[in-house]
Amino acid sequence: MEMNPLLKTFVNSPLWAGLLKHLFLPPLFAALPERPARILEIGCGRGDTTRMLLLRFPAAEVVATDYDPAQVALAARRVTDRRLTVQQADATALPFADSSFDLVIECNTFHHVARWEAAFVECGRVLARGGTFAAMDEDAKLFNPLFRWFDRPESLFTKRAFMDAAAAAGLALTKDAGTRRIIRCVFAKK
Repeated sequence: MEMNPLLKTFVNSPLWAGLLKHLFLPPLFAALPERPARILEIGCGRGDTTRMLLLRFPAAEVVATDYDPAQVALAARRVTDRRLTVQQADATALPFADSSFDLVIECNTFHHVARWEAAFVECGRVLARGGTFAAMDEDAKLFNPLFRWFDRPESLFTKRAFMDAAAAAGLALTKDAGTRRIIRCVFAKK
């Protein structure tokens, strides 16, 4: 799904980049594996999390994807590294072989995917056995009427539904660093 123009302006802003870097992602990144060789990012946006992944994992190959071709182009312009590939991809039909990544990460993306459970299954499919799936997203409790107008999520889910979908995709919770309204979890592929 492509975001509404107001939300796209916000997520492409330095303010959002700062919130990711200093507030939302540090607890998630602290629970990530030490040395993944191949990383898949779902919903890269303008590339802020992509840049953080490249810095955190200097030996890893990173594939950053987004559904929106404009976001893909923006990320490709903003973040350049010989270890990086940026490409358009639908999270519900990933164009990658089974078990091809050691780490799959989604940051604030699944609530923009109408069939988010299918995206979970796809992430589980492309994740290698013993690999890590990391997620930061928003519980339905966060979406009051004003926030729903601003963000216009394709889907709302509770943390419980999120955990159930992870389990159905063959992922076992290893770390929960979330809050009542923010989902921040790390899973291992069974």
